[in-house]
Amino acid sequence: MKCPNCSGTLYYDIKNHNLKCRSCSSEFDLDKYQVDADAEELVFEDARFYTCKSCGAQLISGDDRAVDYCSYCGSEAILESNLTGVKKPKYIIPFRVTKSRCKQIYSNELKNKIYVPKEFKDPDFIDRFRPFYIPYWLYQVKFRDDEFTLDGYRNYTRGGYDYHEEYKIQAEIRDQGVYGLPYDASRNFDDTIAEDIAPFNRKDLTEYRPGYLAGMYADAPNVDAKLYEEEVLENATEAVIGNIKDSVGHIINLKLPMGKKRQDLLQARYDHEDTLFLPVWFLTWKKGNRVAYAVVNGQTGKIHIDLPADVGQFILYTLAGTVALFVLLTLFVTVTSRFVLWFAALLVYIVSVRYYKELKEIRDRENHVFDKGYLISDEDDLEMSERKRERLRKRSKSILGKINTGATMVLTIMGIGFLFIFAFSGLMYDILVTQTAAIGMTFFILFLQFFRFLKTLSVSRHLKNKWSFLFALIAFGAVVYSFLVAAAEPVQDWWYYLGGLICLFAASLMAIDLITRFNESSTRPLPSFYTRKGGNDSAKEI
Repeated sequence: MKCPNCSGTLYYDIKNHNLKCRSCSSEFDLDKYQVDADAEELVFEDARFYTCKSCGAQLISGDDRAVDYCSYCGSEAILESNLTGVKKPKYIIPFRVTKSRCKQIYSNELKNKIYVPKEFKDPDFIDRFRPFYIPYWLYQVKFRDDEFTLDGYRNYTRGGYDYHEEYKIQAEIRDQGVYGLPYDASRNFDDTIAEDIAPFNRKDLTEYRPGYLAGMYADAPNVDAKLYEEEVLENATEAVIGNIKDSVGHIINLKLPMGKKRQDLLQARYDHEDTLFLPVWFLTWKKGNRVAYAVVNGQTGKIHIDLPADVGQFILYTLAGTVALFVLLTLFVTVTSRFVLWFAALLVYIVSVRYYKELKEIRDRENHVFDKGYLISDEDDLEMSERKRERLRKRSKSILGKINTGATMVLTIMGIGFLFIFAFSGLMYDILVTQTAAIGMTFFILFLQFFRFLKTLSVSRHLKNKWSFLFALIAFGAVVYSFLVAAAEPVQDWWYYLGGLICLFAASLMAIDLITRFNESSTRPLPSFYTRKGGNDSAKEI
């Protein structure tokens, strides 16, 4: 977009909600800015479209400066082409969060975080936040327009008698369409990030005008709108059912079919979809072949950050904590060889729990379990079938899955709390340092570690790096050895200390791999978003 006064480049000024010239600082109202009246109605006006010959990535820029390399894979093989056939969005939510506010939100988020790499707090790095529009599909679903009958009932007790009443309820869906169900239309923008920075407030929803893209970037929609059709129908149907329940009151219970029969009852049908652009601020950190993202909702300021750990800081804090724990145990507890044995075995189990959790997160991210927009054609790169991915998605929403996760957390917290109570108050001291306690505790820990090993094995099958199986096996072998030593009841203490050292060695191996895995789970592989060049890069404030 060119300035009518000096032919300089225009950009969208977030603070004043208008267009501003970089050269002469002239300001123009969006409504008064005219584009070519003959421009094709279905494509972007005054924007450029770039395609990477190496990876096929597509980028739309509202700036006249060239994109000199691919933002996704770093290739310099960039082709510029017309936007013919690329459907422009019907709606857009413009930026409301300025760059200075975005940087403040980011800095506040990192304020109390530990193990953060120093680059994350570098002012020059933070200044690299870029404005970006992510495409979403905005769906409309229509329903029956006639009056229909629903069965309802009410159970209550009065005067010592139980009552059951049946009702025939006449219902009508007055709003014939459920409009505005948004779904991520960019395969490059991870659905899990989209969920983290949601929701966007529809009060700022407006019709798209080319001026909003000035100085910004956007991704072209590259996820088939039909991908979400089944999920859209299900969610729209549940929304209408919820409205019907609210209208009849919660005293009366409705007899409703389940699943697709609900859609049949309401005659739910997919009507059409429109494209919507939603604003985000995007920052990328790169190390080796891994990247981490900081993404800020450009309307509300809600933030998502991929935070890898600084290995040096992690080792420093771990050593400090180990020394503190050793001092506390030395001051308040007379440590015996039996206690060392089962305490070290328990430490292996605690590390195993955290290790398993990280492996699950890596598995889900590597296989795009919760990123439904990941194209089906890319599944050859995954270690897991779509059928398995769908089962995991359903399990994560189930009550049983949440109970299992909660139970593991509760048991771990209880175990750590028990140890601290024991260490500081001496409760049950005479029992827990005995040979019987060593046998009982190591057997119980072995029982837990066996199932933890099986779970880790199951997760490892779907990882690109299979070495986690070896570390889990070493940990399980260490706990087995500690139990065998306790059960054999050797007279010499060095057997027990040897068992404790083996357990500590296994826990250390997992801890080292854990920090490596953590950095894998909190970063992402290339190619993907990386440095966005062009656009309004030179601006210190938008």
